[in-house]
Amino acid sequence: MDTWLQTCLLLCLYGFFKEMRPSEPFLTEYLMGPQQNLTSDQVTYDVYPVWTYSYLALLIVVFLLTDLLRYKPVIVFEGIGYVITWSLLLWARGVRAMQFMEFTYGIATSTEVAYFTYIYAKVASKFYQRVTSYTRAALLAGRFMSGILAQVLTSTRLMDYHTLNYISLTSVSVAFIIACCLPAVSTSIYFHRQQYLTTNEGESSVRLTDINSKESLHAKITKVAGFVWNDFKSAYTNKYLLKWSIWWAFATCGNYQVGNYIQPLWESIAPMDQNDQLYNGAVEAIQTLLSSLAAFSVGYIHFNWELYQVAKQLTADSYGLVFGINMFASLLLQSVLTFVVVETLEVESSTQASSNEFLYVFLSPVSGSLITFLENQNFRTESGEMVKTVRPMADIQEKEEVKVAVNRMKRGKL
Repeated sequence: MDTWLQTCLLLCLYGFFKEMRPSEPFLTEYLMGPQQNLTSDQVTYDVYPVWTYSYLALLIVVFLLTDLLRYKPVIVFEGIGYVITWSLLLWARGVRAMQFMEFTYGIATSTEVAYFTYIYAKVASKFYQRVTSYTRAALLAGRFMSGILAQVLTSTRLMDYHTLNYISLTSVSVAFIIACCLPAVSTSIYFHRQQYLTTNEGESSVRLTDINSKESLHAKITKVAGFVWNDFKSAYTNKYLLKWSIWWAFATCGNYQVGNYIQPLWESIAPMDQNDQLYNGAVEAIQTLLSSLAAFSVGYIHFNWELYQVAKQLTADSYGLVFGINMFASLLLQSVLTFVVVETLEVESSTQASSNEFLYVFLSPVSGSLITFLENQNFRTESGEMVKTVRPMADIQEKEEVKVAVNRMKRGKL
């Protein structure tokens, strides 16, 4: 088996098992059940917001550590974060313990940037598209199986919400073991760069530029900051990428906010103590299936996708940076939304859902339209200035042509 295929297989297995957490669709019911015995307000206003803030606070640090440590250690740490999270769910009790659980969950999810950037550091560029599609499919398959398994086991009374956590813990533990088996990466985008030097014979040779060696701390930080700034300028001066990034930030913010508080909404509509059967797992499975089908069908829609194939307009070195910056923007928006709507106003779950849907459905396309409008205004302004500049030149040219014609007529009379 080829090396890239082995790496791809390990990444797919890791992605599948880390997402195969059947207790997650019924997390709110478990926290409000006899094992944790939390109230609805404690879950909504005290526990769940911790994940958003911890994810935001850790993202930039994790991004830099990912590059410094060369990906694999951070992926292993992601697996450890998931193991600690589900261990706390099983054996810790109380609001403070569950807040710490959300913090460790924020650590685990913030390190996902290492999972996605590892692909571009370890796999040859010609395999980027295939490996990206395979790993994405593995993540969706894990989520789909998680929902199906959760629904089947709870509907048939084979397991309750508490025992589902044992399956989740086993699955993330397998993911942790697989992460330890991933091949190490010798290079990274910023701290451990590859440089291609020309030898005396005129051939290219590869040299690893290790910023950790023989340089002061200030020099290291300055050099890395220069690399990051150059990639940032190269990426975000592209108007198509900028529009896509703003849309993606709003859409991801809305998606995360809905996902974070949809279970309290379901619980308020159909309380578990008044319903023998809940269908959270089935809804999660159907949502994942529809998402995967929609993503797959995009490839068969006849449209001018050249304008929207963002990856083709970027260098490979910018992929991880763009993902990290866009994710930070979406989490910043989500943190503001959480602070205002959830903690300050303490809006009820049903009203929260309406505001989240407004952000997800309305603001994300409006943001793209606003940028397009500003671009058109800028184009008109530039066009107007160009006309003002060109028009006098045209007048001068017309006068010269008239003079030439008059001179010719005079010569003809003579």
